[in-house]
Amino acid sequence: MGKGKLAFVGVGMIGAGLAVNAMLQGFETALYDIQPVEHNIWAALHALVDAGVCTRAQAEEAFNRGHYTDDLAQAVAGAQFVQECVAENLELKQQMYRQIQEITGDGAVIASSTSMLLPSKLQEGALHPECILVGHPYNPSYLLPLVEVCGGERTSQANVDKAVELYTAMGKMPIVCRKEAFGLIVNMVSWAALDAAKKAILGGVCTVEEMDKALMFGPGLRMAVTGQVLTISLGVKGGMRAMGAKYGQANPEDLILADGLDEELAHRPKALGQDHESVAVFRDRAIARILRDQGVLELHGEDDAP
Repeated sequence: MGKGKLAFVGVGMIGAGLAVNAMLQGFETALYDIQPVEHNIWAALHALVDAGVCTRAQAEEAFNRGHYTDDLAQAVAGAQFVQECVAENLELKQQMYRQIQEITGDGAVIASSTSMLLPSKLQEGALHPECILVGHPYNPSYLLPLVEVCGGERTSQANVDKAVELYTAMGKMPIVCRKEAFGLIVNMVSWAALDAAKKAILGGVCTVEEMDKALMFGPGLRMAVTGQVLTISLGVKGGMRAMGAKYGQANPEDLILADGLDEELAHRPKALGQDHESVAVFRDRAIARILRDQGVLELHGEDDAP
């Protein structure tokens, strides 16, 4: 408690998932919707209890921390942060922001869960456009840590920083999209992967099941642990800087990525590995545990207790 008030406007699947994260972390949490939302909150909390993330007692405590209302003014009054998760309709969102900011002034950051609407468009007509940005989570939002934060042309850096700070305090893993882009960061990759999958399936290369198995038991496992660029770097002795020597064609872009990887490795917690060798050890152990949970691999080592 004592962390300040957060408000969630629109408490469907995505909004409820984010809200329970805030509630479990001790935030005073207001939940606004025109429909009863208690069921959505309980469903997300039950999923976390079932997954072993929290106890039943913690879930009940979190549920009771929420303030459920169909009064928008009551929900957002005094909030330092408002997560908007209403329908993907630009005019609706803009109208909602004007109503919210008539109450909050410039005292609250407003983050939209959209991935389809650019923040600069969301800001149009707002009383305080510098307070509006995108905070896009991923389904299931109560469990996946990622939130993409993206400011618009008029968003202040202070409010981007505040959003990152608050998402972190909610137990999320925020990343900043440094340039407005349709779909933000992750959807650029996931949509491209989906297009490639469709092409292979419709072209008779594989079935749907074979495509999903190919990703689940191949690159998907690696990417879950070491992302995309680091995964590729681990496949070459000497890393990204050695790509040219291995494949016979030097690419200046590889050196740019190599510099970024140096920064990434420096930021990784020591337990996750901070050089190629220690990252590979962490990767192998993590993948083995995922395979165990999928029922594919039986582990027998001394350190394999959950």
